[in-house]
Amino acid sequence: MKRGYLYAAVSAVLFGSSGIIIKIAFSEGMDSMSIMLLQYMVSIPVMFFAMAIIDRDTLRINKRNLCHTAVLGIVGNTLMTVFYYGAFNYLDVSVVTILLYTYPIMVFLYSCIIEGNRIGFSKIFALAAAFTGCFLSLGLAGRNIAFSAKGCIFGLLSALFYAFMNIYSEKNMKSLNPLTINFYSIIFSFLFLLVFVSPKTVLERELNVKLGVCIVILAVFCEIIPLTLLYAAIKDIGALKVSIVENLEIPTAMLLSFFVLGESVTLIQVLGAVLVVYSVCSIRKID
Repeated sequence: MKRGYLYAAVSAVLFGSSGIIIKIAFSEGMDSMSIMLLQYMVSIPVMFFAMAIIDRDTLRINKRNLCHTAVLGIVGNTLMTVFYYGAFNYLDVSVVTILLYTYPIMVFLYSCIIEGNRIGFSKIFALAAAFTGCFLSLGLAGRNIAFSAKGCIFGLLSALFYAFMNIYSEKNMKSLNPLTINFYSIIFSFLFLLVFVSPKTVLERELNVKLGVCIVILAVFCEIIPLTLLYAAIKDIGALKVSIVENLEIPTAMLLSFFVLGESVTLIQVLGAVLVVYSVCSIRKID
């Protein structure tokens, strides 16, 4: 089995925990941009020292690739995260998650319409099974949920820019080390965010241990590791297959809501999780 499938699966599982951590940070009085700024302030030095110790060559980058990471960081990472975090202000974790994971459909449409790639029935079926499984595993069917139009727009925009990250990195940065891609894109995200948020203002707020733990978890386990693995997976198996495997985030969110938040799990949700796992296993067999 190609390592890309494992990388994408681990990335999805880790990223699937972010919604709960973000909600906890919100409960501590933080807004989405302040969370992002603190997250980047932790991520950048952690990545720098890790890369300097593991392999200093990963810190080297030429001008062309630096420009690509700037586009990826500012247009992709920053806007995806801003809209993703912002959506949690208006919608439940489950709804935001399903909106984000419409991005495989966007990647699929790009492959068909823009790239003109021929997509066989097997990939279409795997994608349909994954999306159906997402809907069922989140337990949205038959539930009376209040939807916010603004929250839904934010969720769909986060999906759009996440699809952009997948496609852009596959097209322009296949030769670049995944750590290098993630490190420099985060730097550019941070610099772009400084235009709108002042670190001094954020640091003057009352920060507590609980919030600090949330920021560290978001920085290391919901950004550094999953995004680095995402870029590595795209390099190995391509954006379309990665987008389908990444649907494993949905049953992850379901299980976390069960064990952490004490939410009930129905038979339909279990069926949905099985469909997601089935689609992920199926896509591995498609060339």
